[in-house]
Amino acid sequence: MTVEVIEKDKLNLTIKIEGYPLDLVNGLRRYAMSEVPTLAIEDVVFIENNSLVYDETLAQRLGLIPLKTPRKYLEMEDAQLMLVLDASAEDSIRTVYSGDLVPVEDKEVKPVSNEIPILKLAPKQNIKLEAYARLGKGKKHSKYSPTSKAIVKPTPVVNIKNPKTENAKKILDSCPRNVFEIVDGNLIAKNPNFCTFCEECLKVDKESIEIAEKPGSYILGIESIGQLDAKDIVIESADLIIKDLDEIERRLDSL
Repeated sequence: MTVEVIEKDKLNLTIKIEGYPLDLVNGLRRYAMSEVPTLAIEDVVFIENNSLVYDETLAQRLGLIPLKTPRKYLEMEDAQLMLVLDASAEDSIRTVYSGDLVPVEDKEVKPVSNEIPILKLAPKQNIKLEAYARLGKGKKHSKYSPTSKAIVKPTPVVNIKNPKTENAKKILDSCPRNVFEIVDGNLIAKNPNFCTFCEECLKVDKESIEIAEKPGSYILGIESIGQLDAKDIVIESADLIIKDLDEIERRLDSL
């Protein structure tokens, strides 16, 4: 059983997993989307709003702004943190952005980006409110899901049967994922793990290339929206699966 990191940064994690059943690998993917909790704005108290945007519409927009979620809050089911928005337009139109949301209790709990537009204020208009972020899961509402991408695919095996094929350049240009490269006139599979099995290369020259799936080997790709690092999403997914399995075992033992 092995786990190999293919790509890793704060927002992206791609790993190759071998020796584990597909059910478990796909479980990590599903838990990442629907079970890993994050903070999102759930309640809004309007103190003043004379803009053209209704309170209900504005509250919905605020709820969809992803918030940084420190891992210390993941075990706090009753976590609630306040952010305030107090913005005014003087003599010209002003765009209010997510960066205008100011955290009160914890400075780390803030929008993942300061450049998400919320609304525009005309001259002499203003908005003042309190927004309360709570912990939730993607299975309850998509605003809580920490992933923008969560995929599992078999590990590709790209076999170049004829590296000196006259169609090398056409094969290279046909691949949307930059799997191939030409070195000293020879076609090579530089990035076989990037292959998505689209088979565009086979349409060019199926005699020179063979694409297959490696048995018992899978690639898990997670892209974070920004509330949590991609690595932390996968770690939390694994912890939650273990916790749920332990609970099943405990209940079975009590029968």
